[in-house]
Amino acid sequence: MLDDFSADGLEFEVTDGVAWITLNRPHLRNAVHHPLRNALIAAVAEVRDDPEIRAAVLTGAGQAFCSGADLSEPEHIEIAADRRRGTQSNIAREDGRRYGWWRLIRDLRENEKPFVAAVNGAAYGFGCNFALACDLVIAAESARFSEVFVKRGLPVEAGGAYLLARSVSPVRAKEIALLGEPVTGEQAERWGLANRCVPDDELTKTAGDFARRLAEGPTVGLGHIKGQLNDAYESTFEQAWKTEVTLLGLGIGDDGQEAMRAFQERRAPRFQGR
Repeated sequence: MLDDFSADGLEFEVTDGVAWITLNRPHLRNAVHHPLRNALIAAVAEVRDDPEIRAAVLTGAGQAFCSGADLSEPEHIEIAADRRRGTQSNIAREDGRRYGWWRLIRDLRENEKPFVAAVNGAAYGFGCNFALACDLVIAAESARFSEVFVKRGLPVEAGGAYLLARSVSPVRAKEIALLGEPVTGEQAERWGLANRCVPDDELTKTAGDFARRLAEGPTVGLGHIKGQLNDAYESTFEQAWKTEVTLLGLGIGDDGQEAMRAFQERRAPRFQGR
């Protein structure tokens, strides 16, 4: 079972098959320092490995979802100095890919369990891409999404260019990334960054409703569908078709058999996540 990461600024709770993962550094608008980043990596792995968990919600405590990386942390100050000097090594960059922000985004996308982002307030920089890496995004009216990197003179980090280009139209992606201006919750829904925009006091309920619906679904089948859609952006039609045939060849599992029985018996299926 997951260790207690509250000291690292992370709350992890499981209710009715749904893991609630809450960034809990509200005094810093849930800026992510390295202990919190590592706790998030562990939490995402726990969702993947625990058969009792069938969906997850990511959210932030207080008035923000996540304001990005904690730039006051000594390691970030050192990295910034290396960038100014042009001395950041290839080894440092590779370590970041294996152990850092990139790994967290990758693990979130590759996790077979579905994740719902419940975005309250600021989702800036890494926080924006942390939300976009989820499978469903529910935005509060107070939500603000921003690829703020351009305002720091930086390229888009944490997989943001990849995620943004697959979420919105090319002209919107360039507007968001090149200007770095905040996108409201209502705009996010219209532009395709979010599935829903809801009043702030309905955010937790709406995200929970989506997560519970996913948790009651055929977990293995949902994982297959998530993988198919993620791969579709880089696949030809022929490759996508071969993946489909391969997945069907693996068998439909217990939940697939239950779905067939339920259809024949004209009742709602009772999935067990197997």
